[in-house]
Amino acid sequence: MAQKKKATAAKKSLDFLVYPEKIRCRVVGSTDDKKQFVRFVTQEEQKDTKEAPEFFKAEAGETGTLARGYLVGLGKAAELNIDLFADTVAAALNKAATRLVDYQIIVSPATLEKIGLRHALRLLAVAQSTAEYPTDFLKGPAKRRQITAKSTEIVVPQNSLKIAEEILDTALTEAYHTNAMRQTQALPANYITPQSMDQRAADIARRYKLRYQSFGRAELERMGAGGILAVSQGSAREPRFIVVEYNPPKARKTLALVGKGVTFDTGGISLKPANDMHEMKFDMSGSAMALHALAAIAELKLPIRVVCAVAMVENMPSGTAFKPGDVFTALNGKTVEVQNTDAEGRLILADALCYVQRHYRTDLIIDMATLTGACVIALGDFYAGLFSNHPQARALVEKASAESLEPVWPLPVGKRYRKLLKSDIADINNVGGRAGGACSAAEFLRFFIEEDRQWVHLDIAGIAMIKKPFSVYTASGSGYGVRLLCEVARQMLAQE
Repeated sequence: MAQKKKATAAKKSLDFLVYPEKIRCRVVGSTDDKKQFVRFVTQEEQKDTKEAPEFFKAEAGETGTLARGYLVGLGKAAELNIDLFADTVAAALNKAATRLVDYQIIVSPATLEKIGLRHALRLLAVAQSTAEYPTDFLKGPAKRRQITAKSTEIVVPQNSLKIAEEILDTALTEAYHTNAMRQTQALPANYITPQSMDQRAADIARRYKLRYQSFGRAELERMGAGGILAVSQGSAREPRFIVVEYNPPKARKTLALVGKGVTFDTGGISLKPANDMHEMKFDMSGSAMALHALAAIAELKLPIRVVCAVAMVENMPSGTAFKPGDVFTALNGKTVEVQNTDAEGRLILADALCYVQRHYRTDLIIDMATLTGACVIALGDFYAGLFSNHPQARALVEKASAESLEPVWPLPVGKRYRKLLKSDIADINNVGGRAGGACSAAEFLRFFIEEDRQWVHLDIAGIAMIKKPFSVYTASGSGYGVRLLCEVARQMLAQE
């Protein structure tokens, strides 16, 4: 029987899983000549900026260091766009976090109008919060990045102050939970295990008074969750399947978030190469995205029911590990031939998706996973692959992407990819070959989606863990997706 726990029953979090502190930031309607500052100026504005030294030309990304802070160039006003603005503010505020203390962020009204007040404030909030929360906490104190910043103010026009406060409050909440996601991504697999992620979920449930269930191996065997059991059977650590629900009063729509949580992926018997295998600690990023987006939605008190289901396992090679050629039965009774044990994420997601459909009436199901290297080859680090069985669901997520500035790129699924998954001895095979690998993996998941369900799959294999920073994302665990899923919830509410 599932362990049904309220927040009061959850154990105290381990020290390394304590939520990050909230960043102190507010909006003000005027500049303060006594405060430190980071001022962003276009080349046209440079001529009228009294602090500008003669050598400062305000070229895009150029930084001028002054006694009280920094001047940062945005280039020509005509060439300024959201991407350039995001790259520039992230780099500048990353520098300010270690050198300034109590400072103002100053962007001209003209720039705020061109970027859009909502977009500009959202980007500034997450850039500042990310800069002020380094994830090097396992280093010794002397080796850690030293943050000097204590508080910030973002200067906006006086007549925009009220709406700016509302935008910033929401943006800071999303940034707070983005940092919590980055925290879980950063920790290695001897810290983040199926058990410690279970504890993290219990902590979130306690904080926000959510319903929480946790299923161990015995419950999963009785349930018939063959995919989760198969992937986890080579590990000494038991799997966990965790379900957390946010049920606000009078909610009329239900969003399900289903996350892949492989806390370490060796590839199993189909062993990965040794090079960069340490990065497989990031294979739980889908579960972190789902859990922390749920927490953000709950803190924002959005009036939408959210069901978060995450399957937590280790994929290890051992004498008990599942093998290429094995056939197992998924939660819905369909059989799966395993031709590659390194295509494991889709197996645990299949069971999680079946569970959600069996127990909940949903308006939209979104699963998220670092699923395929093929998606990285197709899109690089810069987009999540977006797959869907329904044009309305795809359009909603694309609209949420445009508003949240968390990038997605649509890719196809369909019967042609289903043919690649044909098995001679089971209902479906778990791999479809190298060509179109991200699409056949998504089609595998679609095989477990009921016809009347709206479903979206996000392959975050590239953007969840990036090699070089871009936009407001840091290298390593990027925290991608919390803002996107919060916006999905808002877009669903707007359709009521």
